[in-house]
Amino acid sequence: MKIAICHTDFRIYWPPRLAALAEFLGKNNSSLHVIEIAGKGSPYAFAGKSAHVIFPCPWTCLFPEKRMEDVSPRVASTRLYEMLDAVSPDIVIAGAIAFPSGATAVRWARQKRRPVIIMDDARLKDVPRSALVNWVKRRIYANVDALFTSAASHISDYKYWGVPENKMFFSVNVVDNSFFTVRSDIARQNAAKIREKYSLPKHFFLGVGRQIPKKNWGTLIEAFCAVVRETINDEWGLVLVGDGSEATLLKKIVDKSNANILFLPFQDQETICQLYGLAECFVLPSIYGETWGNVINEAMASHLPIIISRECGCADTLVREEYNGWHFDPYNQEQLTQILGRFMQLREEERKQIGERSFEIISDWGLDRFYKSAWQAIQFCRNIPVHGYASPLVDRLILNLWKGRYRPV
Repeated sequence: MKIAICHTDFRIYWPPRLAALAEFLGKNNSSLHVIEIAGKGSPYAFAGKSAHVIFPCPWTCLFPEKRMEDVSPRVASTRLYEMLDAVSPDIVIAGAIAFPSGATAVRWARQKRRPVIIMDDARLKDVPRSALVNWVKRRIYANVDALFTSAASHISDYKYWGVPENKMFFSVNVVDNSFFTVRSDIARQNAAKIREKYSLPKHFFLGVGRQIPKKNWGTLIEAFCAVVRETINDEWGLVLVGDGSEATLLKKIVDKSNANILFLPFQDQETICQLYGLAECFVLPSIYGETWGNVINEAMASHLPIIISRECGCADTLVREEYNGWHFDPYNQEQLTQILGRFMQLREEERKQIGERSFEIISDWGLDRFYKSAWQAIQFCRNIPVHGYASPLVDRLILNLWKGRYRPV
């Protein structure tokens, strides 16, 4: 059985997932062909393919020297359709139907009468849509054979778009846990050298991500500054890793304070592991649009306690209140200040125990969970009748018109 998986691009978290899936499929008389549309650009433009992953399957990039922003939806759709024709998979897996990869894959699958599995983790509240857009989305999902999404926390959203629960499969959001566990452990063994290299505080909270409005780093900075003023504690710091449109503004806020806050540019995963290894706690304060938060997986695999905004998609699934971390209202700075302060007062052994609980939870969210769930979706699709459009006239028209669009945020 031949499986094709296509998306805008496959960076950061994707190479280990795809390598594991390809290896698993190979052991089950099946094969995988990876198709990404653009080789440059995207919110993860700073990252290339993971150097530590060996790819056991064909990998095709349709526009290796272009950013997705520079490829029109029509051109991307045409080229992807042609590639799917060339590969002729028995089942196609694709990114969200909002993007050219998903829109094209659904159209190709219905015209060729092949099953299609869509990967998506967007929630209703993440992207407000008009009644018309939601109706169109329901019509497209009526032509999707299975959905590969994050967790049971997303069920109600996709039921709203007409996807039956029996067509939903979970755990699309995993990371290579062992990669982060091993390297963060090594970092702890070399703590003095790493601390000196990056001028890291003795104890610090860590935040990693693009510095854009929805990530809400300003609230975290203000909350940490408030804790420092209240406790007069110079042993604790805050380290923020990333860059983005708000970087200059955030640094101006810090310049007005006496808090020990360090900014580092985007780092490769090897360096990130060093920071995970020396951090005391990981914080993700997003206010919207955080459909999951894969950095939480990484931090938990690195034995870190978690302080997380309730708006993050993974909050209820991965973080248990006062067990391996805390939830907070991202619009309530005082609440976050109190949580940071309480954490700073914990004894070292208490902090480590909370981090160990994170590791225990995330141990069940490894690469095997990804490929096993993908395989369940594939097997489900193999057992359903071959079919064309759900509504031959309306759906054919919609899918012929909708090419998807790419709007990075």
